[in-house]
Amino acid sequence: MAEILKNWLINQGVAEGLAGYVGWLGVALGVIILAFLSNYIAKRFLLAGVRYLVKKSRTKWDDALLEHKVFTRLSHLAPALVIYFSAYLFPSIQEPLQRFSVVYMIFAELFVFNAFLSAAVDIYRTFDVSRQRPIKGYIQIAKIVVSVFVGIIAIALIMGQKPWLLLSGFGAMTAVLLLVFKDSILGLVASVQLSRYHKCFISCSTMTR
Repeated sequence: MAEILKNWLINQGVAEGLAGYVGWLGVALGVIILAFLSNYIAKRFLLAGVRYLVKKSRTKWDDALLEHKVFTRLSHLAPALVIYFSAYLFPSIQEPLQRFSVVYMIFAELFVFNAFLSAAVDIYRTFDVSRQRPIKGYIQIAKIVVSVFVGIIAIALIMGQKPWLLLSGFGAMTAVLLLVFKDSILGLVASVQLSRYHKCFISCSTMTR
């Protein structure tokens, strides 16, 4: 596409060097505009349609998904897909452009997954069993494990390496990960302790009866 635009500009009397730059910039600008349009359409029309259907629905689980912005975060995949499939228009940077697009989509899916788990916790709390068996701590563990796994895959893709090679240096990253997820780990420990105290209280109450 850039070459076609370049040749057209040359035929119009533009210098070859300038025509090359203008052609490349024109295609890049077109891809950027298309990415913005896809993001706008996804949020303005598709997401609006989903919100309308959720509000009309009588079920509660879809309300939790909407409240935790699962569908909103899912819409971020649209511009990344446009850039990924348009990367062939830039042969010199096609591979790194597609690589970073994939990394972006992986993190977007991670945010969708985390939002979905948060919605699942809210849905689970509507059941009576949630009072005796809370799952918030286990959900936090799942988020941490998946986030670490996704981070390793993303770094491997950026570096052009296989993910298992990065696992050899995982021990050095442990301290950093513990610092980053300190609040989540502390919340997990507190949740587990409260769960044990709650079960112990119920058992003691039953025995005294």
